[in-house]
Amino acid sequence: MARLILYRIQLILLFCSLLLAASSFAQKKSSFIAIRGGASIPFGKYHEKSLDGGSFTLTGFNVSAEGAWFFHPKIGVGASAGINFHPVDVGVLGWEKVQSDPFLDDLYIRSDPYKIITAMAGFYTQLPIKGKFSFTGKLLGGLLWGQTPYQLYKPAYFVVGPAYFEITPATDWKFSWQAGIGLRYDISPCFGLVLDGEMMYDKLVFQFNTGTGPRTDERIISFINTTLGVRFNL
Repeated sequence: MARLILYRIQLILLFCSLLLAASSFAQKKSSFIAIRGGASIPFGKYHEKSLDGGSFTLTGFNVSAEGAWFFHPKIGVGASAGINFHPVDVGVLGWEKVQSDPFLDDLYIRSDPYKIITAMAGFYTQLPIKGKFSFTGKLLGGLLWGQTPYQLYKPAYFVVGPAYFEITPATDWKFSWQAGIGLRYDISPCFGLVLDGEMMYDKLVFQFNTGTGPRTDERIISFINTTLGVRFNL
């Protein structure tokens, strides 16, 4: 009788150990979805306040969602989609336009923001740091789509000139790359917080129709997203 009880206890302990091991293995390889938002910070030519290739952009915001499946405790595959808005510094843009045109006395500009959309897929990694903290990283490739802003110009000339004119939006897209790193804090086995940083750097070519014919502008699109979000383990 005692041997039978001992045998049953051993079976129960073995079963519990297998459950714990399976649970631990599943958590290490868990899939996830995440929703993030935060600041989108332009840099380089995209941020530069210059009529020679600069875009006069200011810090905007990013909203994104992503998900991944980990086929190995440290490596997985997934996808991310996000949208970025970068407002235009119309005060400095107007000033530079006035300085470059001797016939302009003043210039009022109303501008929509630049709009950038990304939809990418690639590889993800996660490495435990200490306790509930983990390092995350990703390298993705896919769609980069950009749209220049609609702008309304109301100039004041020394002599006679048009009361206003418009610059309509132009779009372009291409295959591009995105890299990112982050920090994850697990509040529970089901969800946690993520603090991510990701960078985009590429060139888009925009076609404009003007009164004197078509015009082509090459614009460097470069920004860093710093976002905070929630991650749900599946």
